[in-house]
Amino acid sequence: MKHVVVVYFDAASGHRSAAVGLKRALDRCYTDWSVRLVNIVDLFDQHKRFGKIARYGIDRFNRQLKRDKVFDLGGQINLSLLFHDLLGKEGIRQLSTFWQETPPDVVISVTPMYNPALYASVRLVNPSAVCITIPVDFEEVKPRYWFTPRVEQYYLNGTDRLYQQARKAGVPDSQNYRVAGMVVDPLCYETPVLEQRAERARLGLNPDWPTGVISFGGQGCIHLKTIAEAVAQADLRVNLIFLCGRNEVVFNAIQNLKTPYRKRVLGYQTETPIQYLHLADFAIGKPGAMTITEALITKTPLIALKSKGMRPVQRGNEAWLVAHQVGILARHVGEIVPAIQQIITNPVYQQRAATEAHRAIFDVAELIGSLVSRNLQKKHDQYC
Repeated sequence: MKHVVVVYFDAASGHRSAAVGLKRALDRCYTDWSVRLVNIVDLFDQHKRFGKIARYGIDRFNRQLKRDKVFDLGGQINLSLLFHDLLGKEGIRQLSTFWQETPPDVVISVTPMYNPALYASVRLVNPSAVCITIPVDFEEVKPRYWFTPRVEQYYLNGTDRLYQQARKAGVPDSQNYRVAGMVVDPLCYETPVLEQRAERARLGLNPDWPTGVISFGGQGCIHLKTIAEAVAQADLRVNLIFLCGRNEVVFNAIQNLKTPYRKRVLGYQTETPIQYLHLADFAIGKPGAMTITEALITKTPLIALKSKGMRPVQRGNEAWLVAHQVGILARHVGEIVPAIQQIITNPVYQQRAATEAHRAIFDVAELIGSLVSRNLQKKHDQYC
């Protein structure tokens, strides 16, 4: 049995979503593998100081997300890289104790910045461990955020931009792979057997009106409430499904808001709430890689609200969305209502989303199996 770990962190929600989807795909493909998810802060807890710093930083970041006021993201990234560099050999040795009970054969990271220390800690207990990094942004925001070519690892890149950035950073072609797109939960590909109109009616929605899903990730965001109010004032004949995540203040505000349209207001969903995208004619959310990809797979045109605090990371996602015409980039909340009217009357956006749909998660699972087999054969040849 191969012991495989998929490492993520809980800053925002895209990294966890990618990790959960990848685990589900690997479990289906390789029944003789033991695949488990690891939150990287659990690893950092082996270090007395760094664990506390990492948890505080991620909690603070998520609180900022709820207000869409992420302060100096570039500075926060630089600080994270600095803390990583200060770990040193002794710090990495402390981290390695996390793996001693069950040393992994394969480590797959969908987390940026910390992978050199992550892989070094694993290789102290298993020098032959296969290390694979899967970026979950459409481009690298700055050097060393995703690509660290001095550390042996494979990169599975979901965009041409990432692939070229890896080459420019010095990643050898033998470790640099271009895959069909970002990884998402395989459940995104499973079309529900429920009849769409009947399911809308069951949720208390008007089965004859266009339906939109509004989500700003697992942490929720104040924009949900602002959009709910703007659509109410415009008196649009649409249904709206609000996914409020862990933001109870926003959930209660929208639940109590009197609206001329029918709505469904939901809190945090432990599973990817993909069934609602299958019911929808459009989606509204942030320009996150997972948000864009889930919309593509379900052929749902996306209205993405231009990022502010997260712009350094999401700038490339926005550029990709606009260039491939799979949705509309709204510069501010005031442009949301006109964007809804444009989306529901112009079929081109849905057609473009369908054109850009892909099966990357299945391709990635197959490629991972190939890389693992190749490394096992190489190890066998060295000792025979």
